[in-house]
Amino acid sequence: MKKRNLWKRAVSVGMAAVLTLSLAGCGQGGAQTAGSAESAGTTQNAESGEVSQSAAGWAEADNGEVVTLKGFTMGNEPAAGMDTFYEQLDAMTVTDLGIKVRFDFIPWGDEKNKINLNIASGEYDLYVGGNFSDYKVMATKNAFLDLKPLLSEVPDLVAHYSVVSDKTLESCEIGGKLYGIPQFGKATDSVSANEGFMYREDLRKSWGLPEINSLETMEQYLYKAKEEYPESSVIMDNRVWSAVWNILAAGKYLELDSYMNTPYTVVSVEDPYTVLDRTQTPEYKTMLEYVAKWYKDGIIDHDILASSANEGNKIAELVKADKKATTTNSPAWSLTATVNEIARNNPEWEMGWYDYGFGKAPVYLPSVSNSTCISINPKCKEPVKALQFIEKAHTDQAYYDLLRWGVEGENYNRTDGKITTAGIDASNVKPSWTGLVDGYMEEEVPSENAFWQEQMDATRITPEEFSPLDGFIFDASSLSAETAALESVKAQYMTPLLCGVTQDREGDYDNVLAQLQKAGIEKYIAEMQQQLTAFREKKAAD
Repeated sequence: MKKRNLWKRAVSVGMAAVLTLSLAGCGQGGAQTAGSAESAGTTQNAESGEVSQSAAGWAEADNGEVVTLKGFTMGNEPAAGMDTFYEQLDAMTVTDLGIKVRFDFIPWGDEKNKINLNIASGEYDLYVGGNFSDYKVMATKNAFLDLKPLLSEVPDLVAHYSVVSDKTLESCEIGGKLYGIPQFGKATDSVSANEGFMYREDLRKSWGLPEINSLETMEQYLYKAKEEYPESSVIMDNRVWSAVWNILAAGKYLELDSYMNTPYTVVSVEDPYTVLDRTQTPEYKTMLEYVAKWYKDGIIDHDILASSANEGNKIAELVKADKKATTTNSPAWSLTATVNEIARNNPEWEMGWYDYGFGKAPVYLPSVSNSTCISINPKCKEPVKALQFIEKAHTDQAYYDLLRWGVEGENYNRTDGKITTAGIDASNVKPSWTGLVDGYMEEEVPSENAFWQEQMDATRITPEEFSPLDGFIFDASSLSAETAALESVKAQYMTPLLCGVTQDREGDYDNVLAQLQKAGIEKYIAEMQQQLTAFREKKAAD
C-alpha cells in the first residue's frame, strides 16, 4: 500500500524565503529569540514538557535565509552522493516547508554513549533512539518534545498511522506524552526473521556438520569454526548471553521491553501480566552454564569484557574478509548490506540463517510501543516544521525513497522499476534515516544472495493479533536510585558472568542475586508489576 504525495506542496520557494531565522538550525540552547518556539507560536514548559499554542503564529525572518534543522542518524555516511542528496532534499523541503535539513552519521558501536552525548550537546533538532539507546529514560526526563499537542498540524501523519489502529501513536506514549514518531511495521506478509545466527552454510556442508536448527547443532558449528579459523575468536559480542537465552526461552517468555533495557525481568507466554525475575528462571541458569563453558573453551574471546556494546560492524568486516565464519547477535535486517557485499565478491558462499525464535516464539502484529523513534529537541525553534518534515518522510514517496535509500544512480539503482543496490559499491550504499523504515511506504528489496532470500522468505507470516503487552511502556522515573544501583550491579557483577568470565559460576551467580537485592530489585519488580497490572486493567476497560 503506497501513499504518494498525500498532500500538495503548499508553500512556494518565494514564501519560504521569508519564513525563518538562520542557517544555524534549531537545536541551540540559550536565550529565546525571534523565531523561537515561544515567539513562533509554540511554548514548552521546561519542567513539565507541556506545549501550548499561542495566537501569534510563526514569526517570519526578514533576512531572507532558510532555517536549517540538524539531525543525526546511525550508520556510515556514504562515500558519494551526499551533495546530490542534499540538492534533491532541499528542492523539496524549501518549497514545501521553508526549511533545510542536514544529518550527521553515527557509526554503530558504543552507540548508546554517542547518542547520549549528541542529545546532551543541544546541537541537534532531530534525534533517533530506541532499544539501542536510553530513549525511554531520557524521555521521562523531558529530553524530547511532547509531540501530542502538535498532531493537529500533521493530519496526514496521523491518518497514516491509523491504517492499523486509531490508537497506534497513543500506544507509543510515555506518561501520556508522545516523545517520538516510531518505525511502522507492515502487518501483512512480512519477513519476521529477527535475531539469529548467521553462518557459512557452504562451510557447514564441507565440514560435514548437521543442519543448524538447535542450540546443540549451533554449538557444534562454533567449535568447528574455532578449529578452522584460529586467527580470530568465534564469539566477540558481549551480548552472546542473549543469543543463548533467546534460544532457550523461545515460546516460554515474552520481553517486557528489549532485553537491553530490562535485563532483569520477563513474563511468561501463558501469564503475560505477572512479572518474573529473569535471573531466577531455569533457562537463565542454563544459559550461564553455556557461556561459562564457551569462555573456558576459547569460543568466547578472552578479552570479551573489553569489547564495545555493539561489535556488529567489526564482526561483519571479519566475515566478509573470510577471517570469521559466523555472527551471533545481529537481527536479520542489519545483515542485508553484509550479505549483498558477500554475494558480489564471493558468490559461491552460501550464507545460512538460524533464527532464534521463529517457529517457536509467537509472532504478533507489529508493535510500535517499543520501536525505534524519531524525536524532536524541546528547544527546537521550528518544532511544527520539524514534525511536518517527519510527516512528509512517512507520507510522500519522493521524500521516503530519498531518506531511506539516497540518490538513484549513486546510492541505489532501479531494475525494471524496482530498487536494488546491485552494482553500487558497498561504501556508497546509504543507510536509512534511523527510525524511518515504514512497511506501508517500503518497496521490498530482495537480497542479492538468492539462498539468503529463500531463508528470509521462509519466515514470512501474517500475524492475527497484537502481543498482550502491546502498548505497555515501563516508566522507571520513580526508581532513579534503584535503576542507577542496578546498572552498577549489571556492569560490575552481571556482565562478567553473562560473558562466561568466572572461576566460580555458582558462587558468582549467588553474589549477583545478593547484589541485585541490595540494589533494590524487589522494589523495581514491584513497581513494574503495579504498572503492568494497571495496564491490564485499563486494557480490559477499553
